Amino acid sequence: MKLLLIITLLSQLLFSATPEQVERYLSISNAEEELLGLESQFSRMQNNFQASDTNASQEKGTYDMQLLTIRFKEYMQKHLSENEMEEILQTYKSVVFLQFISASYATDTDPEEVEAYVKTFENNESSSVRMEIIEKIHRELNNKESMTLMFDELIKPLMQAAPGGQKLDDEYMKKSKEAYLKSMIEKAKVETLFATKNFTMEELEELLNVAQTPAIGYEMKALYGGMAFALKEFFLTLASKYDVSKHQR
Repeated sequence: MKLLLIITLLSQLLFSATPEQVERYLSISNAEEELLGLESQFSRMQNNFQASDTNASQEKGTYDMQLLTIRFKEYMQKHLSENEMEEILQTYKSVVFLQFISASYATDTDPEEVEAYVKTFENNESSSVRMEIIEKIHRELNNKESMTLMFDELIKPLMQAAPGGQKLDDEYMKKSKEAYLKSMIEKAKVETLFATKNFTMEELEELLNVAQTPAIGYEMKALYGGMAFALKEFFLTLASKYDVSKHQR
């Protein structure tokens, strides 16, 4: 038993992604910008809760938002091997993939423009081939298994920890999960569609080739799991302020 434990620990140390790899990933993937944005957003949220509930905030203390990035890095390093992370980093050498990432994280997108563009594909046979490729890209980049991690590791524990969470039965949780996944998948599909609006068919084919590599599967699973791990403790500190049983449909 002791030998098995030593081998397990050594394998984690020898084959886990290195801190340097994780830092490189953060710098080229926009994940760092996303985390910094979350730190700022949730810091404001925490301040608002403290302002409205002084006694509770003194009891709970102030959550250090820098832990979001620290926890995310910890998760990525632990759940990706050195080889897997190297494969992920290689995908970011694709110019088309970088263009897609840049378009996906654009902050100046007009919702009305997105809606109008999506409607151009409705009942448009000439766009059917393009839509087929985009849907394949979407399914690879936003796979259901990875999105399920976010619900199971973050949203479900949050709902159960909140006042009234003990009253939520399995059927309610199942319906909540289905609704969450449906909403997330549809939103991600629209985002993928709009992010590729200026791509040629050749560029879409190239992007699909990148999306179908095993590295994308490694990345998406670690990305959703890492975000859930990073956010979980912070949200659990707020759970006691929201009675989810009063919001069942």
